[in-house]
Amino acid sequence: MDRPDLYQIFYVSRSLASPQQVQDILQHSRELNARRQVTGSLLYTGGHFAQVIEGPAATLAETMVAIAADSRHDNVRTLVKGRLAERRHGETQMAYTEAPGANELIANLIDTRRVNTKRAQRVLDLMFQP
Repeated sequence: MDRPDLYQIFYVSRSLASPQQVQDILQHSRELNARRQVTGSLLYTGGHFAQVIEGPAATLAETMVAIAADSRHDNVRTLVKGRLAERRHGETQMAYTEAPGANELIANLIDTRRVNTKRAQRVLDLMFQP
């Protein structure tokens, strides 16, 4: 069923966070997302983040403002933004994956002028592995 106010944003950024701060991000995000009807997934490479968030457009816009202002990362780059027919994350407020081998892949997505859609899809695939 098509939901008129369901959107997704997929972004990458360079991490400035310690491992403990990453755990703090997860805990806070899960609590906040549950209240705001946001679902998603966070991938952490040790040096970079990749995140997909899903929910109402206005809520995602507010979330991205907070993410852009967060000092635990920089070089935030949105790769995909748009409507969704249904959630890919079901009711999961914030899934989490560690992928140290994807560090260079995400760095390339941040540093290039044009988004390489195949590389972006490889990162998304890492986030949706069982």
